[in-house]
Amino acid sequence: MRDLRSIGAIALILALRRQLMTDGTYWLNLPAQSPDRRENPFPFLALVEHTNYLPPEHFGGDRIVYLGDYVAPDHEYFTMSEDEIADLFLPSLTKVNPNFSPDWVRKRWLFRAPYAQPVPLVNQSQRIPSIQTPIDGLYWASMSQVYPWDRGTNYAVEIGRRAAAMMLETRS
Repeated sequence: MRDLRSIGAIALILALRRQLMTDGTYWLNLPAQSPDRRENPFPFLALVEHTNYLPPEHFGGDRIVYLGDYVAPDHEYFTMSEDEIADLFLPSLTKVNPNFSPDWVRKRWLFRAPYAQPVPLVNQSQRIPSIQTPIDGLYWASMSQVYPWDRGTNYAVEIGRRAAAMMLETRS
């Protein structure tokens, strides 16, 4: 387990009063030119306007925008307050829509997970831990065990079912 590597994830979700990407764009992958993203016009790598895919009527009329990034578990984003993150992220939205104003934000939510995405290393297939641990009755199922696949709900369900089957098998 000590050999496994991961990166963290941060997501600032915005409920906007107005549409941000008026051309209907759903997802933008943004450049990461340096380890210090403050040098870039975007301090995050993904901008997703969910309501350009699913209508705002499904969200009480709000426009739902996701600003996400993958960063090291010790990145400053994990110690910054929600207000500090918003102060850093929101100004860059004028690069997407020059009319954007912070008063468009009706509500926001910040989510962080320091270990969100496994980072496979050379010979990763030889590092995958067993679901059944050396501790009797303790099982471990994680995204680090779905290699060579990337994380995804379908893989989480599949590994959860495998772990449950192993638990039931040892009970009988």
